[in-house]
Amino acid sequence: MKKILASLAILATSATLCMAQKTPVEKYELVPDGYMDVYLDLVSRHSSRVINSETGDYIGQTTPNGSLYGYGMFLSCGGQKVTGMFRDGHLLFGITMGGQNTIVGSPDFYISYSNTTGKPEYIMRGNNRLLLTDNSQYDYGFVTMRYQNGDSYTGEIYQRKRHGYGIYYYANGDIWFGPYDNDQRNGYGVLFSEEDGMILGIWRGEQVSRVTVVKRK
Repeated sequence: MKKILASLAILATSATLCMAQKTPVEKYELVPDGYMDVYLDLVSRHSSRVINSETGDYIGQTTPNGSLYGYGMFLSCGGQKVTGMFRDGHLLFGITMGGQNTIVGSPDFYISYSNTTGKPEYIMRGNNRLLLTDNSQYDYGFVTMRYQNGDSYTGEIYQRKRHGYGIYYYANGDIWFGPYDNDQRNGYGVLFSEEDGMILGIWRGEQVSRVTVVKRK
């Protein structure tokens, strides 16, 4: 009888642990590394420019004829800020901040956060608008965090840690955009450098590989 009770206790504990585990919310489509490698191959030849126009200001990569192609940041005259990856003038994937909400993802698969509360509002996948109906929405957020050294972070968090896509602002003026995992940089990103123009690569924490330096024209 004692062995049976002990076995039941183990099973009950295992069931509780399984129930406690949360399935990550699929907020946007994650691009496979192979496709990101191809994208970097394509955009590594494009220089960085500053473009001022009637619609807004852009800093980032362009084709020789001036079309937005590669990593960049666009600030519209209306105050909307778009940071991410562009192709032929259109956003492929990134962070769009402005108005009442912030969108993270691609134009047809993204998550929308409230700029008032920082909490997720809904996930848009194609024509389907999905609401987060359980308590998982309280684990996610889009916030701004400031640090004592003068740096700051604006981006996604999970359980109060930097997790997802974000923008890190250094006190010296440099800006980094890319994905985080458990408070650490983890994936393909870009550093907008005051001295070097742009640095593209793969970050694992503070280490970076597959480095491409893009000079500013």
